[in-house]
Amino acid sequence: MPAKACKEYRLEGRLIGHKNAINCLTISNNGSLLASGGKFLYMRQSHTKTYLEIGSDGMRIWDLKRRLQLPSPRQNMGLQNPVDPVTCACWITRQEAVRETLCYGTGLGFIGIWQQQGEGIEDFDAKVSRRIGTGKEIMCITYDHAGDDTRIATGTRDRRVQVWSFDFKGPLIPVFSIELNSTIPRTINFNRTASRNLLVFGMYDGEVHALRGTDGVIIAMNNAGPLIGHASVDNAQTLFLIDNVTNGFSLHRLDDAVCIRSYNTNPIKMFPKQVVFGEKTDVVVGGSDAGVIYVFDKNEGTLKQVLKHADKARVQTVTTYDGAHHSMIVGATSQNDAEPVISIWSRQRENLETARPPLGKALKNFVRGIVQLAIAIALLAYVSHVCVTMNTSISFESLGNIWRNLARPRDPTNEDIRTQVEQYIENREETIVISNENKLPTGRGKTTSNMEMEHGESQAVILLGI
Repeated sequence: MPAKACKEYRLEGRLIGHKNAINCLTISNNGSLLASGGKFLYMRQSHTKTYLEIGSDGMRIWDLKRRLQLPSPRQNMGLQNPVDPVTCACWITRQEAVRETLCYGTGLGFIGIWQQQGEGIEDFDAKVSRRIGTGKEIMCITYDHAGDDTRIATGTRDRRVQVWSFDFKGPLIPVFSIELNSTIPRTINFNRTASRNLLVFGMYDGEVHALRGTDGVIIAMNNAGPLIGHASVDNAQTLFLIDNVTNGFSLHRLDDAVCIRSYNTNPIKMFPKQVVFGEKTDVVVGGSDAGVIYVFDKNEGTLKQVLKHADKARVQTVTTYDGAHHSMIVGATSQNDAEPVISIWSRQRENLETARPPLGKALKNFVRGIVQLAIAIALLAYVSHVCVTMNTSISFESLGNIWRNLARPRDPTNEDIRTQVEQYIENREETIVISNENKLPTGRGKTTSNMEMEHGESQAVILLGI
């Protein structure tokens, strides 16, 4: 693939099937499934009149590889309201699990959990469907999985934050429920530590609350601005993004909520728009009210690309996904009087990944160089020891030849080193025999120098690990 093709996102396809505005998008951990949530009630137009029609347009699951919608699980219709929209959703990821679990919330306060069953990706079963609290709109939902314990947290329009424990078998078990004084939660996020504290971002007051994970007591509070249309926390949990509603998006430090960078989009109307990190937090991706998706460089603040989702419709719903060799951006139409479409954009990263050698390979080459240097130093020390013991002058001619061979462009093998050392020892033995021929009486055994040479030879072989 050309390098230029890897620098920009390209439209991979569009998903059509929703009948009304799409409120939320979420991609499974392995990147194979997309969940989208909208309204159950939608309008149809004929040549003479406009009328309402009730349909199952709420929660949908798509196979991203085949670009097909999967069948929805059969649910208890007595618990559903045809005018109840899906407002938020997230996939629950467990490293030891091979089946996906989807959790979502609705405008009338229902929480639903679908779990994959059997071998096929199309088999989902509705595990949970219940109304929580006072039945107010669920504004946000998230999860945290640690060990054998999975927790689900929600924020509702009546300023309530609730946390449950879920074992994927039985019902939701309450952990705590608190009501904030004036903050309506817009986004909620778990602190991925043993404390399992919660971060709550307020929609109409811009406040950021840190809640203790055991009982929900407020342990810290900061302010990120007058309004927060949406918020996202980076993987390292040191930064967060917000839609500031007024002029675009902004990047803040998590410890004190201070704004460190802005990404202006000049919005026409003050509609809340989702904003998320992408490409391992290297870019900022956000929606618009002009039918486009903005992609900014996070560090420089410059606009990298504008993705045209539609001609005029609002794009308030976006999400991202990072695979091993590609990055994906998905946007959705959030306007009732426009065609509800999901657009899928991707950018290959293979050239960028191969441009830098893997850390493991670089470390291996470094260790190999250190070993070769140690071998050379040990060889030099051995030769010096032998020459001093025999009271002979040191000649580095043969050793120089060995060093030049070791410095060949290719990496020397153990066999190369063995051959060179044996050749050098053989040359030295010939020199010693010639110089000592006059000293040896006829029929006598080996001299001490010969015995030391044999002993030294065995030591050299052991030292080199041959």
